[in-house]
Amino acid sequence: MLPGLSNLPAEGVLSRLALLKAHNARGAHIYIRPGGEHCFTVLDDLNQNGVDQLTGDGYEPCAVVETSLGNFQAWLKHDDVYPAPLSTFVAQTLANRSSADPSAADWRRFGRLPGFTNCKPKYRKSNGLYPYVLLRSATGIQYRQASHLRLEMTKLYQLQEQERETRAAQHSTNSFATARRPSHSWLSLERFRNAPKFHDRPAAADLAFCVAALSLRMPEDAIATTLDSLYLSRDPNPSRKAAYIKRTMAKARS
Repeated sequence: MLPGLSNLPAEGVLSRLALLKAHNARGAHIYIRPGGEHCFTVLDDLNQNGVDQLTGDGYEPCAVVETSLGNFQAWLKHDDVYPAPLSTFVAQTLANRSSADPSAADWRRFGRLPGFTNCKPKYRKSNGLYPYVLLRSATGIQYRQASHLRLEMTKLYQLQEQERETRAAQHSTNSFATARRPSHSWLSLERFRNAPKFHDRPAAADLAFCVAALSLRMPEDAIATTLDSLYLSRDPNPSRKAAYIKRTMAKARS
């Protein structure tokens, strides 16, 4: 967290060891994490059985760090760089599966840097010293199940997002229904698109508009005409436009 210690190359970290050692000696915790989006997941608060389970299931850690006696952090190397939301989803899912700490699972999770001490008060020894953080293994190798996990996690994440958008659309519908408007004449697609909850998500706004319009018995040809007149894309291809309208309305009905 000190100035000049972010986004360092590997040799930059090594050149700062004396500074880090001095701060660690005064009780500072020394952590490290990749800069920007990356291809790693770190699982925290694992015991030896948890580490062994990962290896047995084909999720061999590329590095294992013992942060205190019998307590480990395991780094997994994926076969792709995941966007931040998907990376957090992967971390939380793997944490739940491996009995790691789910509250410490996200795409920007810090790992303790081996070679320094863990200064948590509960680990302080009778002589006043703290245990060293130890590097137990470091293969740098991608785990065997990487391609399988990528396909599985991508599918699960997409399903989660679809469910979330459906709930958001239903919430919008319920909110409009409680207003007890006498007709659909007040509905405005632009109003949906300008709503803060749909910022930069015009397709989700279109879906919510269609759900609300159908719930208020707006004629489907009128809904389609509205989507047509305010079509999102500048692509004039009529078949793509028709397919988008048909797909959006089908989702709204379901």
